[in-house]
Amino acid sequence: MDYILWIIFLVAMLVVEASTTNLVSIWFAAGALGAIVAKACGAQIVWQIAVMLVVSAIAIIIARPFIKKHHSGKTVATNADRIVGETGIVTDDINSEKFAGQVNVAGRQWSAVSADRSEIASGSKVKVKAISGVKLVVEKEESV
Repeated sequence: MDYILWIIFLVAMLVVEASTTNLVSIWFAAGALGAIVAKACGAQIVWQIAVMLVVSAIAIIIARPFIKKHHSGKTVATNADRIVGETGIVTDDINSEKFAGQVNVAGRQWSAVSADRSEIASGSKVKVKAISGVKLVVEKEESV
């Protein structure tokens, strides 16, 4: 019966791992495999659990340097930042209190907020100062 439980646990951990984009449960799958080997050697359930925990911990410790080396934590650059500094036209009034406003920049429509939280009327020219999440942070351009 222990074999069946460990195999079910192993498969469950592999399914969880396959359904995520991060290393979440692969360590416990390795631990379950260790517990299956312990059961094959005749170990009691307490020792099987101990082997599972130790093998899982060792798998984490061994894999950690490789994960750190290959996953630097840096964000992936996109082309969106190329519009910072560009000029756009407000197509829907920007009202920071209502979190409303739309700007057309480089032929694309973006949600926007004003840098100083002021309202900016539709038709106004704005300069893109930054990108915050999925919204542009804009500043009204002064008329010459």
